[in-house]
Amino acid sequence: MLRPTLRSWANLLLTSVIFLPILASAKASREKAIDISIIKQSDTLIPYMTTSQRIQFLKLEAAIEDAKSKRRSGQYLAETKPSTFDPDRDIKSIVNRGEQMIERADLSIRTNQKDLVSLLATVEAQKAVRKIIEEARFDYVLESSTFEEAMAIQCQQLLEKCWELGYEILFFDGVFTQDNEGTHPADAQLRNDFYDTLTKIDATTFSVTIPVDFHLKAGTIGKSSQIFSYENEVIFEKDKKALLAIELIRPEGSSSGLLSLRAIDLDTQLIAVQQIVKVDDLAAALSIEDEMLEDGLLTRVTLRDHTNTLEALTRLVDAYIYEIEPTDPTNEVAEMLTNTLLSQTDLQISDSDFILRAYGESLDLPDSWEGQANAQLIIAEGDGANNYQISAKSNGSDRTLPCGELTLSRIPAEQIAEVE
Repeated sequence: MLRPTLRSWANLLLTSVIFLPILASAKASREKAIDISIIKQSDTLIPYMTTSQRIQFLKLEAAIEDAKSKRRSGQYLAETKPSTFDPDRDIKSIVNRGEQMIERADLSIRTNQKDLVSLLATVEAQKAVRKIIEEARFDYVLESSTFEEAMAIQCQQLLEKCWELGYEILFFDGVFTQDNEGTHPADAQLRNDFYDTLTKIDATTFSVTIPVDFHLKAGTIGKSSQIFSYENEVIFEKDKKALLAIELIRPEGSSSGLLSLRAIDLDTQLIAVQQIVKVDDLAAALSIEDEMLEDGLLTRVTLRDHTNTLEALTRLVDAYIYEIEPTDPTNEVAEMLTNTLLSQTDLQISDSDFILRAYGESLDLPDSWEGQANAQLIIAEGDGANNYQISAKSNGSDRTLPCGELTLSRIPAEQIAEVE
């Protein structure tokens, strides 16, 4: 009974010795191969890693390199050959130890590569999400309110921002309206309403001042930064001064429109502060009675700059001052573009367009005057309705640089409650 049993165990052991390596090899071959191509992107993904992910990344890289080193050592042992100097040396045990080292190293490499691929895939997804967020940083939905609310809130914010920037004198010269017929001084009642609101907020700060005989000096255009003349200039000579530009902009046929308030630095003609808001009852505030009017102002602004050109231009902030080229008589598109650029970039933007419209119409001025600007941001019609292509061009150059696509739209009705 013993002999057959031993023979059975021997046969079983022999079968195991013969077939187990084959089965193990077959199992290894059935393992799904790891796609490690993403590892080649490590350098581009590292900036998007969190601190803990970078630590994990370095540990996995070190573990893989260590395993590869051990595999090379195992390979060296596995390839050991008999030596004529030591013919009795146990080569088999050395070779077996080398093969075991290779096996353990291969397992370590696969395991750590798998973890590394998983980590990099997670970071790649983070990168995609961050890219979407970065691209959408220019987007916004314009706030809306009644005329009375808009005037009070926006004037308050305008003055506070001017004071934060150190402006000591804020010249209030009037209010202007913009429509398809051009730019015009508003009526006396609107002017008085804004002045009363501003001086009430200003109170004992005494920064808001009405300049006497305030006008543009044609002879200084292109020759001096001091392009305005007014009485008692010497009194304000050392003060940091800005002109309050207040415009009510109504698209043709619309019951609503924009209230745009800006502070223009009088030494540079750059926009120091801008506030814009949708005024739902602008037509009524302007005493326009027309039952055919509808809400025609688009309030969702989407700006996509896939090439990050605006970011590149921001890095050249000291080299260029931009004038935004208007697209139509009412100019609400340029106002919205200006708003997002001022809030999301460090670009310097001149307001010479307003200066010419409000103060230069009756003067003999150069057609190409752009104030302190030495470059333009051009708004051109895009492929679809309310779609515009934005490009930059330096003065004297024929080359334009595409820097984004601007789209205006309405916020979906189901999202209005969420925004509010």
